[in-house]
Amino acid sequence: MLRALARLPFLAVRRLRWWRGSWSKDSDRSYHEQLYDAQAYDPFDPGYPGSVTIRRFADHAEALLPATGTVLDVGCGPGEITCELARRHPHLAFAGIDHSAQAIRRATANAARLGLANVRFTVGDAEDLPPGERYGLVTVFDAFHHLEDPGAFLRWLAARTTRCVLIEPAGTWSGGWARGVDVDWVLADLANIRERLEAACGVTLAGPGAAGTGAVADSPSPAPASLVRGHGAVERRYAIDDFVRFFAGWQLRIEGTIAGIDRYPPPSRTDTPLRPLAGELAYSLIRATETLLRQRDRDGAAKHWVIAATTEPGVIEPRLPPAIMGATGDGTPASTVASAYDVRYARVDGPSAVTAGDEFLLTVDLENRGWDTWRSDGAAPVHASSHWLTAAGEMAELDGLRTPLPSALGPGGTARVALAVRAPAAPGRYLLAIDLVKENVTWFSDAGAAWHTVRVDVR
Repeated sequence: MLRALARLPFLAVRRLRWWRGSWSKDSDRSYHEQLYDAQAYDPFDPGYPGSVTIRRFADHAEALLPATGTVLDVGCGPGEITCELARRHPHLAFAGIDHSAQAIRRATANAARLGLANVRFTVGDAEDLPPGERYGLVTVFDAFHHLEDPGAFLRWLAARTTRCVLIEPAGTWSGGWARGVDVDWVLADLANIRERLEAACGVTLAGPGAAGTGAVADSPSPAPASLVRGHGAVERRYAIDDFVRFFAGWQLRIEGTIAGIDRYPPPSRTDTPLRPLAGELAYSLIRATETLLRQRDRDGAAKHWVIAATTEPGVIEPRLPPAIMGATGDGTPASTVASAYDVRYARVDGPSAVTAGDEFLLTVDLENRGWDTWRSDGAAPVHASSHWLTAAGEMAELDGLRTPLPSALGPGGTARVALAVRAPAAPGRYLLAIDLVKENVTWFSDAGAAWHTVRVDVR
């Protein structure tokens, strides 16, 4: 029933060679150690935006759960999906393994948070797994593309289980990411709706140490500068052809999922009744949309794949998704819901060359195209600021000087800001990225409003 897709088997092998020079397990471990250390949130709170992905990935894995035995999650990270499955199925044993000690500490804390007695986590390498154990199911959530030798892992897999579930970014023949039906904007738009309803209900932001209507809730802390925009582990992605070849001899069912979200809205710092409600609505909407796409055979355009594989007859119906392109250039519909952070930068006047380490001014005309009023006073003031990027667009300096807005700027309002900037200490050619920041909440660029760049020579 599966079509013969392994027509260019040399591509996957050559692709691995391309990446070996720029990616390693050590660089991947270092990246994720910093990432997990920087985060602090409750992943099982429906108001946490990432809970949608956690719950949907767990939903997809449930189809192959065994009646008895142990479920092993390889590359479990902080164990959020493992714990979600463990609390749903207390009669099963769950184990998670990850090469990041910080991830395992977070996973153990997550299990304790839920009071789970049927899950354990250990530090270990996905390519140095124990040889003697058997598992009722092995899961790999968004981690298979980090394996240096997927063939060796699959040989281990075939000797240790009859069931496997992978969830992976949809890859192209060249190793890129096929981003077709990309609905990350749904979460952002629901967050905007929630914020507007909270504003209508008189909810005020409860920042660190500030009094407000709601209690301050757990939310992700800002990532270290080394983890933002252009930094991190290089990932290789595989096409359907590759998975057909990898799982030769297995029954294989591949379905698209839109729950592999990588652009989340800024976290809410205020715990209100609308926050978990919006999270539940997002989960229901994503689940219903995935069902509709599958019924209409449109899931082949989704940007993540659920790969269910088994050697047991009659467990799944073999299936590959049709190759369907998105309706637009990158498959991402334009959002029509105004954000609290929609900004347009117009005229920018300033020097094209400056002295290293010096402070200087440039003027920026900006327009509030959102629904919120931006003020530079209060618990969460809005300031104009900037970042320095290298000429190639990599982050060089994240935090720029802060400049207050000249006055409160309501929807549709415009302002001219005399922006204070400090030049980098190292001479070179740079891009100055002009941005706004809502202190203790988010950079506007991280909320989806593109920054504005100008080229500056630092001498």
